[in-house]
Amino acid sequence: HRRHASLGEGDDVPITKANNVAVVGGGLAGLSVSYQLLEKSRGTNMQLTIIDKNLPGEGGASSVAGGLLHPFSPRGKLIHMGMEGLEVSSHLIDIASKYEPECVLRDKLYRIAQTDSHVEQLTTTADTYPDLATWLDQNQISKICGTEHSLGGLELSNGCKVIHVPTYLKGLWMACQEASTGNTVNWSVEENVKGDWKSRLSEFDTVVFAAGSGLFHDKILRNDAHEFPAEMVRGQSIEMHTNELEGTRNEAVLCGKYVAPMVAQDQILIGATHEYKAEPLSESEVWNELKNRSYELAPNLWDHGTAARITSGYRVQSKRGKYGRMPIIGRSSGDIHDNSWLFTGLSSRGLIYHGVFGDILSSAIIENDELSMLEEYPDLHWWKPKKE
Repeated sequence: HRRHASLGEGDDVPITKANNVAVVGGGLAGLSVSYQLLEKSRGTNMQLTIIDKNLPGEGGASSVAGGLLHPFSPRGKLIHMGMEGLEVSSHLIDIASKYEPECVLRDKLYRIAQTDSHVEQLTTTADTYPDLATWLDQNQISKICGTEHSLGGLELSNGCKVIHVPTYLKGLWMACQEASTGNTVNWSVEENVKGDWKSRLSEFDTVVFAAGSGLFHDKILRNDAHEFPAEMVRGQSIEMHTNELEGTRNEAVLCGKYVAPMVAQDQILIGATHEYKAEPLSESEVWNELKNRSYELAPNLWDHGTAARITSGYRVQSKRGKYGRMPIIGRSSGDIHDNSWLFTGLSSRGLIYHGVFGDILSSAIIENDELSMLEEYPDLHWWKPKKE
């Protein structure tokens, strides 16, 4: 399905070929762009180093993501580039599954209708996208999801899935190592970069800033980040033990908040808060907010389950534009490295968007041409300040 093939014999070789690349951040964005750079430049002696504070799948927002892959907004509308996103993400998940088959937890998920307007929106979705969405009545939803009070809901399948994101990221890292035939790939765990980022990255000819909140918290990008149309949003989730309850269903259910299966059979993830304040919600506040917003999705679990732990991560949430929240992607201002690129701001759309935007960006980097990317996708620069 590759939109951009790798350079073949006789193609014009770009002026500054990306030979020695650093990718800062090894979450969904970083591993997607890394894999696709390696895949598109097999046999070209590319050296690629991923710099992260943690090992693959450990740390950052990606490692605590809910893992729900589907292309629809909460109101059941197809999001911008949702189909392309589903296609490329599914392709990457298939590749990662060869190394980590456990990364796909379910091949369907459920969006519940709790009001008449939900019913109207979601039945329209089922009519418009019958390949992906099937309307189920109240009894069917109750039987499958254990949700007692619903007005029905959608079963999303045929590419819509539940992913265990940390396991997926480990699989994608293994795929990067396999794709590095003729190339060299390293993962460098660096808690604190000695000195400054400018000197740390000076040995590389190309840099991709693909971290999420780290770009801001660690003040990696001073100039860019100062004016970014994005904000940090903390998300806390609860990992629950089902205590092997009779009647507890292990399906992924969405309606405002989500209830999602985890790798262990008796564990379920309930998420997530959206916190904008510097001071995080306390454990009891997280419990109360998530219970109030998701009790109807899993009453049995809330009544009889026990909390195993609360996870927390920051998403970089881009400002809403004409297509909702879009990633921040393109050349960076160059205050740290003069050939540097950005891939951040995946917000809550990390799974659906990491693949397709990693595809677009990796081609632009290999071709050393941001304009070709903008010709095909003119709205990608929504985040750049307009020049006077």
